[in-house]
Amino acid sequence: MAVANEVERKPATKLAPNVAGATSSGEVSSPNGGAAGNGQLQPAITPPQVERDRLRMMLLIRKFEEATYREYTKPGQKIGGFCHLYTGQEAITVGIASVYQKSRDYLINGYRCHGHSLALGMEPRKGMAELFGKVTGCSKGKGGSMHFFDAEVGNMGGHGIVGGHIPLGLGLAFAQAYKKTGGVTFCLFGDGAINQGTHNEALNMASLLKVPAIFIVENNGVAMGTQVERASADPDLAMRASGYRMPHYHIDGNDLDVVISEMGKAVDRARSGAGPSYIVANTYRFRGHSMSDAMKYRTKEELDKAKQRDPISLYQARLREKGVITQEQIDAMEEEVTNQVAEAVAQADADPHPALEDRFNDILAETYPFKPEGTENE
Repeated sequence: MAVANEVERKPATKLAPNVAGATSSGEVSSPNGGAAGNGQLQPAITPPQVERDRLRMMLLIRKFEEATYREYTKPGQKIGGFCHLYTGQEAITVGIASVYQKSRDYLINGYRCHGHSLALGMEPRKGMAELFGKVTGCSKGKGGSMHFFDAEVGNMGGHGIVGGHIPLGLGLAFAQAYKKTGGVTFCLFGDGAINQGTHNEALNMASLLKVPAIFIVENNGVAMGTQVERASADPDLAMRASGYRMPHYHIDGNDLDVVISEMGKAVDRARSGAGPSYIVANTYRFRGHSMSDAMKYRTKEELDKAKQRDPISLYQARLREKGVITQEQIDAMEEEVTNQVAEAVAQADADPHPALEDRFNDILAETYPFKPEGTENE
């Protein structure tokens, strides 16, 4: 079950004036960090089933990536090309999906894009089929790991050029503002993309135009194998947006509830017309940058310490403490998700490859220099 569109589905509760949480101005703080006038409708307390759905989605992403790793590395490899796993960063995308509205929002991403696509509702079979290069894949088997795409829900794809998609995110947000759709663009990239010129150009224009964009740095600490402090003159990555007159701050990217709350604040700001925000979600990837990465730049002790703050384990413990779920239910959920992913692998393996005659379809081909129709032979 996808966790996107929760905002649209969630019931509302009318809060009376002077209740707990009221500010000095008499306003009531909303659960997602905004403020609403007295008596306005506010989202109710999150239903337990929604919280269990969020946990299930994080587990689905984890199991999908584990299966991807196995299929890539086992004899008779059926997944080719570059492949970047999202293991350990699941709370960020599930948090985004919790405030995402499929009817009007966009998400655009770099090449570590499997988890985001699943969180927005992509069926595991479509994702796995894309990895296998099958015609049933989300990009008809022609995109592979770095180009998951689902325009129907506003997932505008993974992109293989570091930082190359950030101006595209700006363009999507500009279109939303121009058309007055009320939509927000979530533009995600890694810490390594910050040093690209596209990053700075896009932030500057985004602020000038006050577009409804949220720029999210998924900071897992290393750009491929280069630590932040060795690549950024200012290792405080939030400060890299300090010259663009937009809120810029760090959040705990491993705490799902924190991600939901902080993304909610940025969404409120964007939808109100106040402009973009810049969020550095600090996290840790448990696998290498890509499948060929031996992670020699990390020690076993560092990895073991990071796994103590596994976002899934943190959220499981919180839900158990709240009485929302039992360990038996968690075990059953894990088994269900494991079986779902195994079925997706089997289906993808059985699906056909694209027909040879389709190899040139879906490709932009133009004549340069451009000649108006009818003058080609002049």
